[in-house]
Amino acid sequence: MSEVGETPRWRGRTIEVIGARLGLGGRCLGTRGGPAAMRMSGLAAALGRSGRLVRDLGDIVARDVARVPGRDPGAELSAEVERYSLELRAAMEAVLARGALPCIVGGDHSLGAATQAAVGRFARRQGWAPPGIIWIDAHADSNTMETTPSGNLHGMMLAAVHGLEVPTFRRVVEGGLRDPRRTVFLGARDIDAGEREIVGRLGCTVIGPEEIARLGPAKAAREAIRIAGGADGRCSVSFDLDSLDPSIAPGVDCHVPGGLDWASAETILRICGEAPGLVAVEVVEVNPSADPDGRTARLAVEAAALLCP
Repeated sequence: MSEVGETPRWRGRTIEVIGARLGLGGRCLGTRGGPAAMRMSGLAAALGRSGRLVRDLGDIVARDVARVPGRDPGAELSAEVERYSLELRAAMEAVLARGALPCIVGGDHSLGAATQAAVGRFARRQGWAPPGIIWIDAHADSNTMETTPSGNLHGMMLAAVHGLEVPTFRRVVEGGLRDPRRTVFLGARDIDAGEREIVGRLGCTVIGPEEIARLGPAKAAREAIRIAGGADGRCSVSFDLDSLDPSIAPGVDCHVPGGLDWASAETILRICGEAPGLVAVEVVEVNPSADPDGRTARLAVEAAALLCP
């Protein structure tokens, strides 16, 4: 590991894969099949192209719990998401402690409370400032229980990671909060009104599809790395398949027109993967039940390989 203040160089680190078999945070349970779909689409071989050692640590599995209708998903579901998240957080912290690069594949995006908090907790133990976040997603995932129109937990986890009150994730983010001024949303195009106020008040940066088109994907990615990397260069990257246009990636939970084409996404992912201070990556929201020909899973596999060159 690097000394405090150094820009870390992660080349050559072992890649350790954790499957997040979780669908409780979204609108359907289909995303819990994401890790299996990515493995069947050649995840190990794609990651192995880097020449690094790849270890697949298997899945962390959420128990099936019925959701209560309405904006409040219910105490039982929230308790299971909390339990699951604490288990995932511990597993990811162990990967980081071994000096490996965590590659989390999922699974709905509510897993981000655990993964991003794990990075924050690990950084503090090293004496580092919390790394920045590059969030490649159609959504900002920054609602609270007061602002959410849906009650979907996969739309709230980043609010918790930034220090806002989301009861399900209160224990999960303890000791792992991240600096919102070092969070960059790339490709966000479906941000709720209350969520937009939160993102603006916290000082996050939003680079939407129109700005990516204006700047070009390479310049947009480098700007995201500059902001998220801060003075030390460290950041994590979270890639949600719904950042892509549904015409090329139908196998997700939340379809939002006007997303990235693959050429733009490929450029962004490649540049982010080459960032010297990349601490952790995740590829999420693959929903095989909406992906009968497997094309979304194949794009997810390529995304993981680009982020772990």
